[in-house]
Amino acid sequence: MAESTGAGNHVVTVPRSLTARVTIWASRIFVRPTLWLLPLHTSAGVRGYRLTQIIACRMWLAQTLPHTRVDAAGPLGRTVGEWVGGRPATGDRLIYFVHGSGYISCSPWTHRGLVSELSRRLSRPVFAVRYRLAPKYRFPAAHDDVLNGYLWLLERGHRSSDIIVMGDSAGGHLALGLCAQLRELGVEQPAALVGFSSVVDPTWQLAQAHTKKVWDQFVSGRTGRRIMHTYLIGADHHDPRLAVLDTVGPDLPPMLLQVGGSEVLASDSEHYATALRAAGGRCEIEVWSGMFHVFQMGYPRISEARSALDSVERFIENIDMNNAAPA
Repeated sequence: MAESTGAGNHVVTVPRSLTARVTIWASRIFVRPTLWLLPLHTSAGVRGYRLTQIIACRMWLAQTLPHTRVDAAGPLGRTVGEWVGGRPATGDRLIYFVHGSGYISCSPWTHRGLVSELSRRLSRPVFAVRYRLAPKYRFPAAHDDVLNGYLWLLERGHRSSDIIVMGDSAGGHLALGLCAQLRELGVEQPAALVGFSSVVDPTWQLAQAHTKKVWDQFVSGRTGRRIMHTYLIGADHHDPRLAVLDTVGPDLPPMLLQVGGSEVLASDSEHYATALRAAGGRCEIEVWSGMFHVFQMGYPRISEARSALDSVERFIENIDMNNAAPA
């Protein structure tokens, strides 16, 4: 059941499934303490973090669609990633997916299950970009790679109006930063943007303040900030690619932001949606009561995740209908 809490705001309350409860219990016991203890300033700590994220992403045994690896020259450098669900022809609609995990972990492979499900549901291929990870590569390496991937799609003949940008967690932050970069370059914005548990505040101050209201099963505000700092060492947090809350405007694409009600990053999406609407943009936000960080990954086993993806379908169908309507 969805309860509106203002223009474009919905708190989605459904009975918590057994699988969701078990996932939350296991995360409280194993994942959160592990992330707290890992020494991310060491190579062993980074490897440990990456292992936890691989397990969290791949544990659902999701069926995947065929994929084709891409390693090509792009307008700003090397473009690396994969097509999932086929290669689109010029003029076809497609999804540009940016994976998350704190800028230091995961890849198109870890997210291939979710990406495949999005491709199936929305009947369009997905280009999942692979960007350089910290600590070896720091800001703005990942941002440069994501921008390069988008410009590479345009270079291949795809129109911005045919591209839906999606991202989870740090990938959502990269997607929002991409919009700011496109504005700066005078490049047309994508047709829409969908964010799953997106990071908005790179300092994690919003998340740390929200920690007083929720008990996140995966990560605390302090741990999240420590993870992200691995990428942001020496960066200016006021850079528009990072301070995405300061770059809202009516020229940004329509957005759907989904977040779990029990995660510290819920506040990030709520602040962004409020700011974007105040600036004249369109942003819908769904807060899924009791759910955890990027719970959509569990769609093969978690009914709430499937319902959330149903909502993504409806949002994109509405975008497609509006774009197809005569002027």
